Amino acid sequence: MAARIVLLVIIATALPLKTVGEAIASGIPTDAVRSTAVDPEAGGPYEELDDLFRLAQPYLRNLSPHQPSYFLFGTPLSDSKFQLSFKYRFFNSTAPLARKHPWVRGFYFGYTQTSFWDLKSDSKPFEDTSYKPEVLYLSRKIPWRPGARDGLFIRGGVLHESNGKGGESSRSTNELYFAPVLVLFDPGSRIGLAVSPKIKYMFDNSKISNPNLEDYRGIFELSIMAGKADGLVLGTAIRTAERGTSVEANLSYPLGESWFESTQICLLVQYENALAENLLHYQERIKAFRIGFAFVR
Repeated sequence: MAARIVLLVIIATALPLKTVGEAIASGIPTDAVRSTAVDPEAGGPYEELDDLFRLAQPYLRNLSPHQPSYFLFGTPLSDSKFQLSFKYRFFNSTAPLARKHPWVRGFYFGYTQTSFWDLKSDSKPFEDTSYKPEVLYLSRKIPWRPGARDGLFIRGGVLHESNGKGGESSRSTNELYFAPVLVLFDPGSRIGLAVSPKIKYMFDNSKISNPNLEDYRGIFELSIMAGKADGLVLGTAIRTAERGTSVEANLSYPLGESWFESTQICLLVQYENALAENLLHYQERIKAFRIGFAFVR
């Protein structure tokens, strides 16, 4: 932490930039400077530590949300759950390569971590955690009708999932998937619908601890999301497998739009009735009702 602060102080001393124009002249990424513009009420630039830190992060603009990120309290508390997810674009979207071959902009590294947290027990242990790094491709919009604002997107990738445990508790799998996304959106009402069928091929399952994981997770999943962009949104995911069907439903609403102006989080209610929600107990069906907050829905 001390080294980071020293770095920020050096940057602040050496780069007293106040405008985007100065940044361009100095060769500094303008995205970083825009976030540190002088605030008349604050009394000067770089009022927060993060403002200085961003100056040393020329590639931060390549970072974006991936899967939903949230923290949910279970009922009972032993079924609590949280998830964090992001993706990082491999290639500079404005560089000559991307301008000549726009399709290269779609390559990403993604990472999602899902933890199941027993908040009821005295020691508050994590029951299980799934670590999911992946390499994925997300296409640009493919118009499916003349003059449409909505369109079709192609998504696919290779994902590894492990619970990071050893011995008899170890679980792991790999997944090759293809998931096109059809988006319908009306700019006037800001109401939209997204439909995404997903086909996957699971391979190299742990032969000792979860050789039959595919029987519980299946190879097909259908995700549907509908609602208002700045309002209520319902998302559902349905998986079919040999051992049964699994369903997850998420209803979310941005609190800052009406109830709590100063907040920038969503209220999220989740219902789960699924096999293999976590890797450790993949053969068990989990029925859970959870409520909490989403940072990305």
